[in-house]
Amino acid sequence: MSGDTTRRGFLTAAGTGVAAAIAGCSSSSDTTTSDDGGDDTQTSGGGTLEMMATGSIQTLDPVNAKGSGAGYNQYGAPLMRFPDGLYPPEAALVEDYSISEDGLTYTFNLKQDLTFHDGQEFTAQDAVYTYRRMAESENSQNKDDIIGQTMTIEHEKDASIASPEDEETLDDIVPQSLAVRAPDDYTFEFDLASPFEYTLFQIAGGNWAMLPENSVGDIEGYDGEYSYNEFFSTANGGPKYAGLGAFTVDSWTKGSEITLSAFEDYWNGEPELDEIRFTVVTSGNTRLNRFKGENAHILEGMPTASFNPDNVSIEETKGSREVGTYTFGDGTEVNYGRIPALTTEYLVFNALEVPIPVRKAFAYALNQHDVAESVYKGVATPAYHITPPDPYPTFEDGVSSPETYTRHAEEGYQSNTEWAENGYPYGYGETLLDEARQVMETAGYGDSNRYSVSATTISGNDAYTQVLTTLQSKLRSAYIDMEITEASFGTIISQAVNGEMEVFALGDGMEYPGPQNFLRYLHGKNPSGQFTRWGAEGSYYDEDIYQLARNTWDEKYAADDATDETRKEAFQTIEEVNWASVQELPLVNPISQRFWHQNVDVEMYGVMENQTFDDVTIQ
Repeated sequence: MSGDTTRRGFLTAAGTGVAAAIAGCSSSSDTTTSDDGGDDTQTSGGGTLEMMATGSIQTLDPVNAKGSGAGYNQYGAPLMRFPDGLYPPEAALVEDYSISEDGLTYTFNLKQDLTFHDGQEFTAQDAVYTYRRMAESENSQNKDDIIGQTMTIEHEKDASIASPEDEETLDDIVPQSLAVRAPDDYTFEFDLASPFEYTLFQIAGGNWAMLPENSVGDIEGYDGEYSYNEFFSTANGGPKYAGLGAFTVDSWTKGSEITLSAFEDYWNGEPELDEIRFTVVTSGNTRLNRFKGENAHILEGMPTASFNPDNVSIEETKGSREVGTYTFGDGTEVNYGRIPALTTEYLVFNALEVPIPVRKAFAYALNQHDVAESVYKGVATPAYHITPPDPYPTFEDGVSSPETYTRHAEEGYQSNTEWAENGYPYGYGETLLDEARQVMETAGYGDSNRYSVSATTISGNDAYTQVLTTLQSKLRSAYIDMEITEASFGTIISQAVNGEMEVFALGDGMEYPGPQNFLRYLHGKNPSGQFTRWGAEGSYYDEDIYQLARNTWDEKYAADDATDETRKEAFQTIEEVNWASVQELPLVNPISQRFWHQNVDVEMYGVMENQTFDDVTIQ
């Protein structure tokens, strides 16, 4: 994975996380050590692991981060973890946990004598403070993960806080009402508003990393030991950040690098490495050259233009992971690993800016099969839904998720709407430029009335640039003039949050293996808070389709009497709603790749991808 991906949360350039409790994927029992071609008896501890970040590290605050960062899994630690990216989540900072029979109350018995980087002991009060910050802090950009529409910890709402009509706000939580508590120093509990099967997956994410109680005073009841920027940034000699990860933050320059030092009191044992240094390298080609020149030990993903699939030799398959070697043109051989990512790459349309006919013309002009083969060179599969194939809902015994995914897109299998009864309406594996022109002409566009739009790609992401460049030439014949611009990943996310983007390319990886992980953003419940703004006042949308989405989600997914079958039906319908509305236009489902030199002993990550380097060694 290139790192140009968001989980609607904080990602790492050192291998970011997705969840998949699905058949065929690796499990926590899949712990065979990969053959890296080296002599394990010659490895030794110590040294500095040289890594590369794809963009400037904007913040160390786990609840504030939104798509920009490096090494977070190294210096932060949540209650649960995915060992080497393998599922299911396992206890990290806790001895054991229990779930009540009704699925609402989670109780965690914490490990004792654990210390933060600043020497403070970790207690249940720290967990209460950490969870409250995610839900209540004005600095939190991840409130939807804890008091949103999927996993929701019980809380009170302030009726005096107004929200736009037909929307819900996440800012109306009554301070200190979140149902989290510490019965004693080593017991932490919380109550859900309704059962959620992926709760343990959710709280194992990097955004849930523990912080010392009262570190900063941005929620009611705490005045803060440090100012916000002093603790999380570089103000007043900062950062004063203290976490529970394997490495401490040693030095940090936002635009250039962050250096992490081994934490000898790490709960899982002192790391083998002395340091990890992440250097910011925005250009994909520069990252590749630094790796080939042995100025970096690990390369997460390779520019598609430089990748040659014929140079791959797979020697071992472990669950869904494949491990072997990659040989460069000069004969240099490095270790290679790959795994299908539970990620969808797509184009995002701001419905406040881009009319429906234009969005549909984009869909008609796009050929996902061609993108997967020509641009991604087979290291991706064509995407026709926002949910990836493996966790796609199934409806019949004996019909797998990937088969349901393909048959629904190709032939309309189990479709719920008239526009999806024959499958993907914009051409399965083909470009339909005549239809693109027709939809624009029907809307009044033509040679004398062309539409101009700006599409933004992530700096250094040559795959996105190739996709947009190909679309640019096709769309000209459909009366659309598209300007292609570049921006850093962090800039794109920031502007998207503020509604300042028209069209941009993005990749999104799952935090847990449920379709609602992605589809919660596509049914219009809170349009002013979404990248697409679909359904917001003044946006371009069809009222009937919008009401279908709203009713489907509320009555078949979120209702008290919802069942597994009705939820599956809701997921399928919301995917079809996205076909009709083209809020997000799916491109591909990528395969994550890692390259590492022969002198580095590192495990290829599992399907969850987020990985701590505490046991990595360098010869």
